[in-house]
Amino acid sequence: MIYFDTVTYSALAKNEKSIVKFLQDKHGIAMPINVISELRYGFLKGSKREENEAKLQRFLAQPQIEIVFPTIETTHLYAKLQLHCIKKAKVLSHNDIWIAALTKENNGQLITYDKDFEALKDIFGDQLVILT
Repeated sequence: MIYFDTVTYSALAKNEKSIVKFLQDKHGIAMPINVISELRYGFLKGSKREENEAKLQRFLAQPQIEIVFPTIETTHLYAKLQLHCIKKAKVLSHNDIWIAALTKENNGQLITYDKDFEALKDIFGDQLVILT
């Protein structure tokens, strides 16, 4: 399963070529609940709140989209990933660590444009794809 962060969803919503091409032969997209929260926060701050919310609702209603929630196991992975980043002197946002922990817990593939995730490349290997 492919896991999105906020930036990746936004790129797909804008039909950016790199994410559209990447998803052509893929099935199943996981949307961590905190990504949805972060998107909605952005919608509230923006001028196209209703349009963006409607687009998100259509996206989430697709059968290949699964909303994923943290579990107790996610909290253990969160702690390990946060410590890993601190030891490498790399800072990721709390939301990014939650996304990474959910992805790792479910053996997913994290797709992002956010180069900050490179701090986790040694943990994720080819399960981390940073698009340009």
